[in-house]
Amino acid sequence: MKKLTIISSVILSSLLILTGCGSNSSKKSNVTSKVKVVKQSSSKKSQKGVAKKKSGSLWNNDKDSHLEDFMKQWGEVMNQTYTKYDGTNNIQTASGMNYPQDFGSATVDGHDVSMAWNKKGTGKNDYNVVAIYNYNNSSNFSITYAFTLADGEPIVLVNEDSGNNWSETKNKSLKENFVNIFDGKATHVEKPAASSSSVKNSTKGTEDMGEGRGGYVTTPEAMRGTWYSKSEDGMKKLIISEHEITSISTDGETNHAVLYKRTKDTPSDVSESERQSKEEWRSAGNIGANGISMRGWYQLQGGGEHFFTHEEEINGQKVPLVLYGFGANDLTDYVYYPSEDLANQQSDAKYDDINYKF
Repeated sequence: MKKLTIISSVILSSLLILTGCGSNSSKKSNVTSKVKVVKQSSSKKSQKGVAKKKSGSLWNNDKDSHLEDFMKQWGEVMNQTYTKYDGTNNIQTASGMNYPQDFGSATVDGHDVSMAWNKKGTGKNDYNVVAIYNYNNSSNFSITYAFTLADGEPIVLVNEDSGNNWSETKNKSLKENFVNIFDGKATHVEKPAASSSSVKNSTKGTEDMGEGRGGYVTTPEAMRGTWYSKSEDGMKKLIISEHEITSISTDGETNHAVLYKRTKDTPSDVSESERQSKEEWRSAGNIGANGISMRGWYQLQGGGEHFFTHEEEINGQKVPLVLYGFGANDLTDYVYYPSEDLANQQSDAKYDDINYKF
Protein backbone atom coordinates (compact mmCIF):
# COMPACT_ATOMS: atom_id res chain seq x y z
CA MET A 1 0.00 0.00 0.00
CA LYS A 2 2.90 2.31 0.84
CA LYS A 3 4.45 1.54 -2.55
CA LEU A 4 1.20 2.41 -4.29
CA THR A 5 0.97 5.73 -2.39
CA ILE A 6 4.56 6.63 -3.30
CA ILE A 7 4.00 5.79 -6.98
CA SER A 8 0.79 7.89 -7.01
CA SER A 9 2.64 10.84 -5.50
CA VAL A 10 5.41 10.58 -8.09
CA ILE A 11 2.89 10.46 -10.94
CA LEU A 12 0.95 13.47 -9.55
CA SER A 13 4.16 15.49 -9.14
CA SER A 14 5.20 14.71 -12.70
CA LEU A 15 1.80 15.84 -14.02
CA LEU A 16 2.05 19.14 -12.11
CA ILE A 17 5.55 19.79 -13.47
CA LEU A 18 4.42 19.06 -17.04
CA THR A 19 1.38 21.32 -16.63
CA GLY A 20 3.60 24.17 -15.38
CA CYS A 21 5.95 23.76 -18.32
CA GLY A 22 3.03 23.87 -20.73
CA SER A 23 1.75 27.07 -19.13
CA ASN A 24 5.17 28.78 -19.35
CA SER A 25 5.57 27.67 -22.93
CA SER A 26 2.19 29.21 -23.79
CA LYS A 27 3.11 32.55 -22.14
CA LYS A 28 6.42 32.64 -23.97
CA SER A 29 4.67 32.05 -27.29
CA ASN A 30 2.26 34.93 -26.62
CA VAL A 31 5.06 37.37 -25.79
CA THR A 32 6.94 36.40 -28.91
CA SER A 33 3.81 36.98 -30.97
CA LYS A 34 3.35 40.49 -29.54
CA VAL A 35 6.95 41.42 -30.30
CA LYS A 36 6.48 40.35 -33.89
CA VAL A 37 3.42 42.56 -34.24
CA VAL A 38 5.32 45.58 -32.92
CA LYS A 39 8.22 44.93 -35.26
CA GLN A 40 5.90 44.55 -38.21
CA SER A 41 4.12 47.82 -37.36
CA SER A 42 7.36 49.76 -36.98
CA SER A 43 8.61 48.54 -40.33
CA LYS A 44 5.66 50.15 -42.15
CA LYS A 45 6.93 53.72 -41.86
CA SER A 46 6.31 55.90 -44.91
CA GLN A 47 9.12 56.52 -47.33
CA LYS A 48 9.00 60.21 -46.44
CA GLY A 49 9.59 59.41 -42.76
CA VAL A 50 12.50 57.13 -43.63
CA ALA A 51 13.97 59.75 -45.96
CA LYS A 52 13.72 62.36 -43.22
CA LYS A 53 15.47 60.06 -40.71
CA LYS A 54 18.31 59.25 -43.10
CA SER A 55 19.00 62.66 -44.60
CA GLY A 56 17.60 64.99 -41.93
CA SER A 57 15.57 66.88 -44.57
CA LEU A 58 12.63 66.54 -46.90
CA TRP A 59 13.93 69.13 -49.37
CA ASN A 60 17.41 69.30 -50.90
CA ASN A 61 19.47 71.14 -53.52
CA ASP A 62 18.60 68.70 -56.30
CA LYS A 63 14.87 69.20 -55.79
CA ASP A 64 15.38 72.95 -55.51
CA SER A 65 17.26 73.05 -58.83
CA HIS A 66 14.57 70.93 -60.45
CA LEU A 67 11.90 73.37 -59.23
CA GLU A 68 13.91 76.34 -60.51
CA ASP A 69 14.15 74.80 -63.99
CA PHE A 70 10.42 74.10 -63.98
CA MET A 71 9.51 77.64 -62.90
CA LYS A 72 11.59 79.11 -65.72
CA GLN A 73 9.72 77.01 -68.29
CA TRP A 74 6.34 77.61 -66.66
CA GLY A 75 6.97 81.36 -66.45
CA GLU A 76 7.74 81.48 -70.17
CA VAL A 77 4.46 79.73 -70.95
CA MET A 78 2.58 82.17 -68.71
CA ASN A 79 4.46 85.18 -70.13
CA GLN A 80 5.65 85.97 -66.62
CA THR A 81 9.18 86.34 -65.27
CA TYR A 82 9.55 85.04 -61.72
CA THR A 83 12.23 86.05 -59.22
CA LYS A 84 13.44 83.36 -56.85
CA TYR A 85 14.25 83.98 -53.19
CA ASP A 86 18.01 83.46 -52.86
CA GLY A 87 17.95 82.41 -49.21
CA THR A 88 19.42 85.72 -47.99
CA ASN A 89 17.76 88.85 -49.38
CA ASN A 90 14.04 89.39 -48.90
CA ILE A 91 11.89 89.39 -52.02
CA GLN A 92 9.99 92.68 -52.24
CA THR A 93 6.65 92.38 -54.00
CA ALA A 94 5.00 95.17 -55.95
CA SER A 95 2.08 94.95 -53.53
CA GLY A 96 4.39 95.98 -50.67
CA MET A 97 5.30 92.74 -48.88
CA ASN A 98 8.77 91.39 -48.03
CA TYR A 99 9.27 87.64 -47.95
CA PRO A 100 10.20 85.57 -46.02
CA GLN A 101 10.23 88.37 -43.42
CA ASP A 102 6.47 88.94 -43.55
CA PHE A 103 5.54 85.25 -43.24
CA GLY A 104 5.32 85.91 -39.51
CA SER A 105 2.03 87.79 -39.96
CA ALA A 106 0.64 85.71 -42.84
CA THR A 107 -2.78 84.09 -42.89
CA VAL A 108 -4.11 81.25 -45.06
CA ASP A 109 -7.72 81.60 -46.18
CA GLY A 110 -8.12 84.19 -43.45
CA HIS A 111 -6.91 81.88 -40.66
CA ASP A 112 -3.87 82.51 -38.43
CA VAL A 113 -1.12 80.01 -39.15
CA SER A 114 2.56 79.49 -38.47
CA MET A 115 4.40 79.98 -41.76
CA ALA A 116 8.17 80.40 -42.08
CA TRP A 117 11.15 79.83 -44.34
CA ASN A 118 12.63 76.39 -43.67
CA LYS A 119 15.17 75.20 -46.22
CA LYS A 120 14.96 71.53 -45.26
CA GLY A 121 11.18 71.47 -44.92
CA THR A 122 11.33 69.75 -41.53
CA GLY A 123 10.31 72.62 -39.25
CA LYS A 124 7.40 72.58 -36.81
CA ASN A 125 5.43 75.26 -38.66
CA ASP A 126 2.02 74.68 -40.22
CA TYR A 127 3.70 75.60 -43.51
CA ASN A 128 7.44 75.15 -43.96
CA VAL A 129 8.41 77.26 -46.98
CA VAL A 130 11.18 75.68 -49.07
CA ALA A 131 11.01 78.03 -52.10
CA ILE A 132 9.55 81.46 -52.94
CA TYR A 133 8.89 82.85 -56.43
CA ASN A 134 7.50 86.31 -57.19
CA TYR A 135 6.28 88.08 -60.33
CA ASN A 136 5.75 91.87 -60.31
CA ASN A 137 3.37 92.66 -63.16
CA SER A 138 3.12 96.40 -62.42
CA SER A 139 3.94 98.97 -59.77
CA ASN A 140 1.19 97.66 -57.47
CA PHE A 141 0.35 94.11 -58.64
CA SER A 142 2.27 90.93 -57.94
CA ILE A 143 1.83 87.16 -57.87
CA THR A 144 3.82 85.32 -55.21
CA TYR A 145 4.07 81.56 -54.83
CA ALA A 146 5.27 79.83 -51.65
CA PHE A 147 6.22 76.19 -52.17
CA THR A 148 5.66 74.59 -48.79
CA LEU A 149 5.72 71.32 -46.91
CA ALA A 150 2.83 71.01 -44.48
CA ASP A 151 3.29 68.01 -42.20
CA GLY A 152 5.51 66.55 -44.89
CA GLU A 153 3.00 67.11 -47.70
CA PRO A 154 3.85 69.39 -50.68
CA ILE A 155 1.42 72.34 -50.95
CA VAL A 156 1.71 75.44 -53.16
CA LEU A 157 0.32 78.67 -51.69
CA VAL A 158 -0.34 81.83 -53.70
CA ASN A 159 -0.81 85.50 -52.79
CA GLU A 160 -2.20 87.86 -55.43
CA ASP A 161 -3.54 90.75 -53.38
CA SER A 162 -2.10 93.73 -51.54
CA GLY A 163 -2.39 92.04 -48.14
CA ASN A 164 -0.72 89.04 -46.57
CA ASN A 165 -3.46 86.43 -46.97
CA TRP A 166 -2.54 83.24 -48.83
CA SER A 167 -4.55 80.40 -50.32
CA GLU A 168 -3.73 77.06 -51.91
CA THR A 169 -3.19 77.48 -55.64
CA LYS A 170 -5.85 76.19 -57.99
CA ASN A 171 -3.31 75.88 -60.79
CA LYS A 172 -3.28 72.20 -61.68
CA SER A 173 0.13 72.32 -63.37
CA LEU A 174 1.85 73.90 -60.36
CA LYS A 175 0.25 71.51 -57.89
CA GLU A 176 1.00 68.34 -59.83
CA ASN A 177 4.55 69.27 -60.82
CA PHE A 178 5.53 70.32 -57.29
CA VAL A 179 4.38 66.89 -56.08
CA ASN A 180 6.39 65.27 -58.89
CA ILE A 181 9.51 67.23 -57.93
CA PHE A 182 9.04 66.32 -54.28
CA ASP A 183 8.68 62.63 -55.20
CA GLY A 184 11.69 62.74 -57.54
CA LYS A 185 9.64 62.35 -60.73
CA ALA A 186 9.78 64.16 -64.06
CA THR A 187 7.88 67.41 -64.66
CA HIS A 188 5.85 68.46 -67.67
CA VAL A 189 5.04 71.98 -68.84
CA GLU A 190 2.08 72.14 -71.17
CA LYS A 191 2.41 75.00 -73.62
CA PRO A 192 -0.71 76.72 -74.99
CA ALA A 193 -1.30 76.29 -78.71
CA ALA A 194 0.16 79.18 -80.68
CA SER A 195 0.23 80.30 -84.28
CA SER A 196 2.75 78.55 -86.50
CA SER A 197 4.24 81.97 -87.16
CA SER A 198 5.03 82.54 -83.48
CA VAL A 199 8.46 84.03 -82.90
CA LYS A 200 10.13 85.59 -79.90
CA ASN A 201 9.94 89.38 -79.86
CA SER A 202 13.22 90.35 -78.22
CA THR A 203 12.35 94.04 -78.13
CA LYS A 204 9.09 93.80 -76.21
CA GLY A 205 9.98 90.65 -74.30
CA THR A 206 6.61 89.04 -75.06
CA GLU A 207 5.62 86.14 -77.25
CA ASP A 208 4.45 87.22 -80.69
CA MET A 209 1.67 84.79 -81.54
CA GLY A 210 0.89 86.43 -84.84
CA GLU A 211 -1.88 88.79 -86.00
CA GLY A 212 -1.32 91.32 -83.26
CA ARG A 213 -1.34 88.87 -80.33
CA GLY A 214 1.40 89.51 -77.80
CA GLY A 215 0.73 86.46 -75.68
CA TYR A 216 -2.04 85.42 -73.33
CA VAL A 217 -3.60 87.49 -70.57
CA THR A 218 -3.76 85.57 -67.29
CA THR A 219 -6.78 85.69 -65.01
CA PRO A 220 -6.37 86.09 -61.22
CA GLU A 221 -6.22 82.67 -59.54
CA ALA A 222 -9.10 83.50 -57.21
CA MET A 223 -11.30 84.04 -60.26
CA ARG A 224 -10.78 80.61 -61.80
CA GLY A 225 -13.46 77.98 -61.52
CA THR A 226 -17.17 77.54 -62.29
CA TRP A 227 -19.61 80.21 -61.12
CA TYR A 228 -23.41 80.61 -61.12
CA SER A 229 -25.82 83.55 -61.16
CA LYS A 230 -29.60 83.31 -60.79
CA SER A 231 -31.88 85.92 -62.36
CA GLU A 232 -35.55 86.11 -63.35
CA ASP A 233 -34.65 84.43 -66.65
CA GLY A 234 -32.93 81.46 -65.04
CA MET A 235 -29.45 80.25 -64.13
CA LYS A 236 -26.36 81.62 -65.90
CA LYS A 237 -22.99 79.88 -65.76
CA LEU A 238 -19.45 81.22 -65.97
CA ILE A 239 -16.34 79.07 -66.45
CA ILE A 240 -12.98 80.81 -66.00
CA SER A 241 -9.56 79.23 -66.58
CA GLU A 242 -6.07 80.74 -66.85
CA HIS A 243 -6.56 82.34 -70.27
CA GLU A 244 -10.18 81.66 -71.20
CA ILE A 245 -13.67 82.69 -70.12
CA THR A 246 -16.81 80.80 -71.16
CA SER A 247 -20.29 82.09 -70.41
CA ILE A 248 -23.44 80.02 -70.75
CA SER A 249 -26.74 81.91 -70.86
CA THR A 250 -30.04 80.82 -69.31
CA ASP A 251 -31.14 79.32 -72.63
CA GLY A 252 -27.90 77.36 -73.08
CA GLU A 253 -26.13 79.67 -75.54
CA THR A 254 -22.37 79.42 -75.10
CA ASN A 255 -19.87 82.23 -75.68
CA HIS A 256 -16.20 81.32 -75.49
CA ALA A 257 -13.42 83.91 -75.15
CA VAL A 258 -9.64 83.47 -75.37
CA LEU A 259 -7.75 86.34 -73.73
CA TYR A 260 -4.85 87.91 -75.65
CA LYS A 261 -2.66 90.99 -75.30
CA ARG A 262 -3.23 93.17 -78.37
CA THR A 263 -0.03 94.69 -79.75
CA LYS A 264 -1.43 96.40 -82.87
CA ASP A 265 -4.12 99.03 -83.41
CA THR A 266 -7.58 97.71 -84.22
CA PRO A 267 -8.28 98.05 -87.97
CA SER A 268 -11.56 99.58 -89.09
CA ASP A 269 -11.89 97.88 -92.47
CA VAL A 270 -12.41 94.23 -91.60
CA SER A 271 -14.52 91.80 -93.60
CA GLU A 272 -17.35 89.87 -91.97
CA SER A 273 -15.63 86.57 -92.64
CA GLU A 274 -12.50 87.87 -90.88
CA ARG A 275 -14.57 88.97 -87.88
CA GLN A 276 -16.18 85.57 -87.65
CA SER A 277 -12.80 83.83 -87.82
CA LYS A 278 -11.72 85.77 -84.71
CA GLU A 279 -15.04 85.49 -82.92
CA GLU A 280 -13.48 83.83 -79.85
CA TRP A 281 -10.51 86.20 -79.61
CA ARG A 282 -10.60 88.99 -77.04
CA SER A 283 -8.35 91.97 -76.48
CA ALA A 284 -7.92 91.73 -72.72
CA GLY A 285 -6.05 93.28 -69.82
CA ASN A 286 -5.75 93.05 -66.05
CA ILE A 287 -7.53 95.57 -63.82
CA GLY A 288 -5.39 95.80 -60.72
CA ALA A 289 -4.83 92.60 -58.81
CA ASN A 290 -8.33 91.18 -58.98
CA GLY A 291 -9.93 92.09 -62.28
CA ILE A 292 -10.03 91.38 -66.00
CA SER A 293 -11.43 93.51 -68.81
CA MET A 294 -12.01 92.35 -72.39
CA ARG A 295 -13.34 93.65 -75.70
CA GLY A 296 -14.08 92.00 -79.03
CA TRP A 297 -10.95 91.56 -81.12
CA TYR A 298 -12.18 93.97 -83.78
CA GLN A 299 -14.41 96.07 -81.50
CA LEU A 300 -14.02 99.80 -82.11
CA GLN A 301 -16.93 101.29 -80.17
CA GLY A 302 -18.98 100.49 -77.11
CA GLY A 303 -18.00 99.31 -73.68
CA GLY A 304 -16.28 96.08 -72.94
CA GLU A 305 -16.88 93.39 -70.32
CA HIS A 306 -15.23 93.30 -66.92
CA PHE A 307 -14.89 90.70 -64.17
CA PHE A 308 -13.80 91.25 -60.57
CA THR A 309 -13.17 88.90 -57.67
CA HIS A 310 -15.05 89.84 -54.52
CA GLU A 311 -15.83 88.44 -51.09
CA GLU A 312 -18.95 88.66 -48.93
CA GLU A 313 -19.92 87.20 -45.56
CA ILE A 314 -22.93 84.94 -46.08
CA ASN A 315 -24.46 82.96 -43.23
CA GLY A 316 -21.43 83.72 -41.09
CA GLN A 317 -18.89 82.53 -43.67
CA LYS A 318 -16.69 84.40 -46.13
CA VAL A 319 -17.73 83.44 -49.67
CA PRO A 320 -15.77 84.26 -52.86
CA LEU A 321 -17.77 85.87 -55.67
CA VAL A 322 -17.20 87.07 -59.23
CA LEU A 323 -18.78 90.38 -60.24
CA TYR A 324 -19.65 90.86 -63.91
CA GLY A 325 -20.45 94.07 -65.72
CA PHE A 326 -20.80 95.39 -69.27
CA GLY A 327 -20.04 98.94 -70.30
CA ALA A 328 -17.56 101.76 -69.89
CA ASN A 329 -17.84 101.89 -66.10
CA ASP A 330 -17.16 99.33 -63.38
CA LEU A 331 -20.79 98.84 -62.32
CA THR A 332 -22.01 95.29 -61.65
CA ASP A 333 -24.73 93.64 -63.73
CA TYR A 334 -24.55 90.14 -62.25
CA VAL A 335 -23.10 88.50 -59.13
CA TYR A 336 -21.76 84.97 -59.62
CA TYR A 337 -21.57 82.43 -56.77
CA PRO A 338 -19.41 79.28 -56.42
CA SER A 339 -22.44 76.93 -56.38
CA GLU A 340 -25.93 76.69 -57.85
CA ASP A 341 -27.47 76.27 -54.40
CA LEU A 342 -25.92 79.48 -53.16
CA ALA A 343 -26.93 81.32 -56.34
CA ASN A 344 -30.53 80.22 -55.78
CA GLN A 345 -30.49 81.18 -52.10
CA GLN A 346 -28.99 84.62 -52.73
CA SER A 347 -30.79 85.48 -55.99
CA ASP A 348 -32.50 88.53 -54.43
CA ALA A 349 -29.61 89.63 -52.21
CA LYS A 350 -28.06 93.10 -52.52
CA TYR A 351 -24.74 93.94 -50.86
CA ASP A 352 -23.88 97.44 -49.63
CA ASP A 353 -20.28 97.33 -50.90
CA ILE A 354 -21.18 96.45 -54.52
CA ASN A 355 -22.03 99.17 -57.06
CA TYR A 356 -24.94 97.76 -59.04
CA LYS A 357 -25.98 99.08 -62.45
CA PHE A 358 -29.66 98.54 -61.67
